[in-house]
Amino acid sequence: HTEPTQLLQTINDELSKIQGDWCLTHALFVSLHGGHGLDSENPTESTATLYAIDSNETEDKTNKSGTSVRVVQSDILVEVNETCFQMDASIAEAILGGEVKGLICVSCDPGIHSKTLEAASVMRIPVTGSGGSSLSIAVTRFDIQLVGNSGGSVATNSYPRAVSFAHALATAWKMTYHPFSSSDKFVTPQWRSVLNATLPAFWAVCLACRFLNLVLAKLVSNDSDVNMNAWTEPTRQLLTAIQSYALPTACCVVMATSCASRHGSTAVMASCTAAMACRQSILAGLLAGWLVSLVVGRVVYRCIVWNIPATMTNLAAAGGTGAAVAIVVAPLVPALQGITMWIRLAVHVSMSGMIPGAGFVIGCLFCFGSKIGYYHALCLPVILIEMELGQASIWGAIDECTLVLVSAGICSANLMMPSSLKETDVFLCKRAVRINLLCGDFIEAAYPFMEESRLVNAAGYLASGISTEFLARNPRDILSLAYLPLPVSILLANDWHRMALASFIAFGLSFAGTAINNLLLIAARTPNNQSKTK
Repeated sequence: HTEPTQLLQTINDELSKIQGDWCLTHALFVSLHGGHGLDSENPTESTATLYAIDSNETEDKTNKSGTSVRVVQSDILVEVNETCFQMDASIAEAILGGEVKGLICVSCDPGIHSKTLEAASVMRIPVTGSGGSSLSIAVTRFDIQLVGNSGGSVATNSYPRAVSFAHALATAWKMTYHPFSSSDKFVTPQWRSVLNATLPAFWAVCLACRFLNLVLAKLVSNDSDVNMNAWTEPTRQLLTAIQSYALPTACCVVMATSCASRHGSTAVMASCTAAMACRQSILAGLLAGWLVSLVVGRVVYRCIVWNIPATMTNLAAAGGTGAAVAIVVAPLVPALQGITMWIRLAVHVSMSGMIPGAGFVIGCLFCFGSKIGYYHALCLPVILIEMELGQASIWGAIDECTLVLVSAGICSANLMMPSSLKETDVFLCKRAVRINLLCGDFIEAAYPFMEESRLVNAAGYLASGISTEFLARNPRDILSLAYLPLPVSILLANDWHRMALASFIAFGLSFAGTAINNLLLIAARTPNNQSKTK
């Protein structure tokens, strides 16, 4: 699954961390189409592409060391191999001329690259690489100076191989190698940003769980039907698995790959393994993902320093790191579950109706907070914490009413009863109405109109407060979510009648306030126009 350009770039990046800022000056890399391996392909039928790096190239696609990756030829494998054999002579000349100080062989064919291997043997330059069979043949046939933990490449990816190659050459050259320099230092995650980035997973899990609950209720109500009863337990098991592990795993993977993106599939596998301990806790998933990002690179480097082969290195980094993090995080899961449980409890108590006027205040604060940047900092993270167990959110229902429908109401009134809209304002309002009602987003479109008019602004806050106050009773019955078509957002709530009425209040009051404001503006301009006519 190696992408040639990425592999060559990664190797070059790691070489640049060796004392003296080394880089790839020459390279030949053959990649079969379709991601197939070279072991059992037919040279006269399989197609391949030859990539090259040449120190004299001046292509636009250059990295920081000045090298460039170019496509030389795409053809059947036998033709590509012939071209590769011819170009191999130039690398051999560079080695014999003293331009090349080290050689990296990635599953190379000793027959095609015989000239380069002979030159490496003559000049006694260090050779490292992967691909146990090809390296074994190269050592016995050409007596090359093999260094590092060169060997098999099963279950490896670009980054561990690049680190292995760089460390091997640096050791042979007796130079220092700093794999964790500059951008590789400890990364302090912005957990709210990472949590917000997992919204698609929460959205999908919420809808899937809602659907499975409806299916399960239907199956249970027809338990006398033997055919339908056979599906009850598998459906219940699927629902439990999704509610328990889907969201912690998503949080763990996104955190790990955000903080250690260079590790690619290694970080993904380690985080998926670590997430097995994070049952029903998204905070545990975030913590596990962060720990994976801190540990996985150091495990890779330590294995390479100890001359552990690349395959075992990746097994330790991807599998061992994930398992170790799972063991460390497991005892902390109950406490982390407790934190999110208390947050959900506080949200539900505030919207239980026990505190008169609390819903009105929360609705107004929701509207105000979204204007000053608190939506992504506070509102959305709390919504996602509410959705931790696969349910919708009471703050999600508030989001739909106070932001989505208030914006839709203001923009709809501007379209139906315009006062003096510019062409760009008309376009903005049309887009806002369509996106808010069909996708539950683009709430910011109404803010310029709210800032221009105190009446429109007051109508927006009034609509937010009253609609939220109407929701403030039995919060578990009106759990919903924005980012959905309005009818789906309404039907998501158990008490969809109350959710529909709250939505009507939010839309209607904001629409009415904006319409009155526009009519007053039109009326104020009419006498002036009549006096000018006279």
